[in-house]
Amino acid sequence: MRSHLHGLSTLFVIGFIVLLLEAPAWTWGHEGHRIVARIAAKNLSTDAQAKIASILQTTAAGVEAAMADASTWPDEINKVKTKTENWHYIDVPVTAPFNAAGLCLNHACVIDQINAMENRLEKNQTGFKLATPPTPSRPMTSEELAFLIHFVGDIHQPLHAATDGDKGGNCVHLAQPIVHPDQSKTTELHALWDVDEVMAVMARHGNDEVQTATALFQRFKSGTTVTPGTVEQWARESNDLARQAIYQKLALPDHTAPPATCAAGIAPVAIDQNYLNDTAGDAELQLLRAGIRLSNVLNAICAGNGCAANPKKKT
Repeated sequence: MRSHLHGLSTLFVIGFIVLLLEAPAWTWGHEGHRIVARIAAKNLSTDAQAKIASILQTTAAGVEAAMADASTWPDEINKVKTKTENWHYIDVPVTAPFNAAGLCLNHACVIDQINAMENRLEKNQTGFKLATPPTPSRPMTSEELAFLIHFVGDIHQPLHAATDGDKGGNCVHLAQPIVHPDQSKTTELHALWDVDEVMAVMARHGNDEVQTATALFQRFKSGTTVTPGTVEQWARESNDLARQAIYQKLALPDHTAPPATCAAGIAPVAIDQNYLNDTAGDAELQLLRAGIRLSNVLNAICAGNGCAANPKKKT
């Protein structure tokens, strides 16, 4: 996460309002990532499950919970000190045809970091170190796995792969903030997709992380297609969704700005219940895609001799 449903029944709308009033304000970086990790865990091969259990120092039965816990670690460490803050996204402009070329200087973007973590785990590379030791700490291989789990989730959040001169929606303030029961507030567009869209998805499934992951995985088992694709294709897909479901749907004007800056004159945007209802289905599909694609990656890289690096070696 950066600090940065088609029309539903009246019953759902009421349930969603109750959720806003009663549930804590978790983000895609918390509940969303945990849902993605749980979906992936349900679709692991026996070999991958055993190796991931070893890396996360748990049992086969504990892999799903351990992956869920690992999925949020990259948001818990100090991103500035570890120099990982830019690893979570790639700002591809929505004002021109998709083109990620030149947007990942020094491999500091989500596309290159997914590829890097895949490669390290598959080849059992050693010596992985961040700029400073992270807190909380994890064993070396567990860090790489946690980053991989997290970044596959991140790239499926549409505003982690798109920008309109607004730092992925971080510069677009809400005309009316959404206040959560812990008194935290959603005040800008990026956080709306991090927080409230995931809450809307969970409202469809009992407001429960485990039930949501189980229900989405059942959709896959029942025939919902998730195409594999490359990491760059996932970014393009998220960018396309951002164009359609966010910038076009909200009729936001085009802006341009240098990287990591806000364009001048970005007006606040009004978000109503209809928008959340109409787009929660998009968020749900992205969570499912992320979970299944993550499992596909893990099953592939952990086959054969992959995912066998010593998990007890510290950075």
